[in-house]
Amino acid sequence: MKWLPGGWQRADRANPKGGTAPYSTLAQHETVVERRNVPPDDTGTVPQRTTSRRSDAPPPTRVASKAAQWSESAPLLGEHARDVDVSGAAFRNLVIGGGTSGFLTVLCAAALAGSGNGFWLWCWQIVFGVVFLWFLASAKGAMSGRGFLVDNRGIYPRTSGEVFAVPWSEITAVGVGSLRPVENRKLVPPERRRALEIFPADPGFAARYPELDRWRVEESPPMQGLPGVRYRFHLPALNRLPKRLEKAVQEAAPRVWVGQYRRKPPAPSQ
Repeated sequence: MKWLPGGWQRADRANPKGGTAPYSTLAQHETVVERRNVPPDDTGTVPQRTTSRRSDAPPPTRVASKAAQWSESAPLLGEHARDVDVSGAAFRNLVIGGGTSGFLTVLCAAALAGSGNGFWLWCWQIVFGVVFLWFLASAKGAMSGRGFLVDNRGIYPRTSGEVFAVPWSEITAVGVGSLRPVENRKLVPPERRRALEIFPADPGFAARYPELDRWRVEESPPMQGLPGVRYRFHLPALNRLPKRLEKAVQEAAPRVWVGQYRRKPPAPSQ
């Protein structure tokens, strides 16, 4: 090792000129031009390689990435934007409630296997097993990416990677309807007891938004002044999603929020 201008370096790697640098920038690199044997022309001179741009060559163009093109064309969320994650709430219910009840069910089964008898252990195992199945049933759609984006321009239901934009001008009312655990002498599944309902502003809404037909429901109006047609998005049980949706809608468009109400399912056909 020896000290050379630019730092300590090995002597056998030194520049013959005596000046070395720890690194060189791109501007300091020399362009290496491939040398080819070009026959001389009639005058005996070898044509020189030129680096000037041809006059007929097209100017360089800048190609934008797909992400940049999409960001320019995609609408941005406005003020007071909120993301209400429905699938996240269902997944938390499954992990916390289902995990706890499932663990207690297995614990009771292990205690029964060790003792061989125990009436109360059998009872608790059945109770915890039923609770576990209830959480499992209520967590339907926990991995589907369901939710709502809400801003001052509209509401955007999302599911399975799809986002549907609905401006507030197309909506006359938004609320959360709920059912009792038993309706018309039938047990209502927990994942279908509560739902966010969007009421369109006019009958032509269905023709303008055919992609929302999967959520379209026609029943008797839940309150006076509302249409019978609405778009229903079910919510999982045991969470604060109705409160979060109420806060998000009231901040963005308070005129359309009608609150929470009791739904009346249609009577079963005879």
